[in-house]
Amino acid sequence: MEDIIWKEKIAHRTARRSWELLTLIVTFSFLLGAWAWYFFIYIKTPEYALHNIQSAIESHDIGDFRKSVNLDILLPKAYDDLTTDMFKDDKTLPLKTKTLFENFYILIKPMIISGIQDDISQYINTGLWKKNEEKGSILKGQQLGIDFDEFIERSNLRNIQLKQIASIHKNGKTAIAEIKICEEYTKTDFTLRARLEQEANGNWQVVYIENYKDFLNTIQTIQEKDITNYLQSTQTIIDSHNKTGKKQQEKFHNIMQLEHAGLTDLQRLKLQSFIESEVIPDNEARDAELKSVAIPPGAKHLHALRLQVDTLTIASWKNFLDGMMQNNQKQLEEAESLHKKALEIDQKVSIIIKHAATSRELTKIL
Repeated sequence: MEDIIWKEKIAHRTARRSWELLTLIVTFSFLLGAWAWYFFIYIKTPEYALHNIQSAIESHDIGDFRKSVNLDILLPKAYDDLTTDMFKDDKTLPLKTKTLFENFYILIKPMIISGIQDDISQYINTGLWKKNEEKGSILKGQQLGIDFDEFIERSNLRNIQLKQIASIHKNGKTAIAEIKICEEYTKTDFTLRARLEQEANGNWQVVYIENYKDFLNTIQTIQEKDITNYLQSTQTIIDSHNKTGKKQQEKFHNIMQLEHAGLTDLQRLKLQSFIESEVIPDNEARDAELKSVAIPPGAKHLHALRLQVDTLTIASWKNFLDGMMQNNQKQLEEAESLHKKALEIDQKVSIIIKHAATSRELTKIL
């Protein structure tokens, strides 16, 4: 009896071990198959390339990002889409001038693309976009004859939020991926068509956004409409403070008329009273009034620039006041520097408004 029980135990143990071995073999085969599928099949698909882009952005890995995005091909094509017919709506420009501008953008194309690549690398590595004033390259300021920061703003590169991959259609070594995005300023949904191509090593890369120009035109139309509404709602504020500012400028120059080598004590006191009681309060009032206005999504950038002008102008006057009263040359220089920055940003505001006005007139004609 004991011999029978012992034999049954041995048989049961043998069967269990056989089952465990079979399970182990099946599991190992599955894992090996999954590993082989991933490393020899999946990573050689457009789907992997697109998911790798998102993963690289989340993990701040520019090396991985560039494996799936060929910036050397994509950016020159996007630049052409962005700059082609940039001046077509401006009927005030003679044909010769337009041609000069177009040739100029062709000339600076390599430098601009290099700057954009630096910006993208900065964003992938840190998750933050670098503003123009932070740059130490040739693109800083107006050295190329353009405002690089506004150029990037026009591209909408910083405002695109990826939502999902809608579909992928593969045709040989080319694929078209439909990617749903949202433009964050205007909260506009759009589907980009990204073209991918397979390299000799089997990897896939995004090389072109086929409807990027359509996307730009869509957003631009919304922005121009919103800017028009914004300008109408703020016109009274701007006109009122511009009128006051003009009078204040005349009063300032009258007080500043020098009969001696420098300011007299009486002039200093007059200027102090004038700046503290009229100039700074007026600029602060303009800032507060603008902040109280409801801002259409497409006019947020223009509104932000106006507020920057206010902030810089107020800071400039305060530094000028302190520098004048304390005879502090460093603060006077800081006041001048802030004033120049305010003028530069105000010039951006004027360009945006002029562009919107030009487009409105074209719409009326059409």
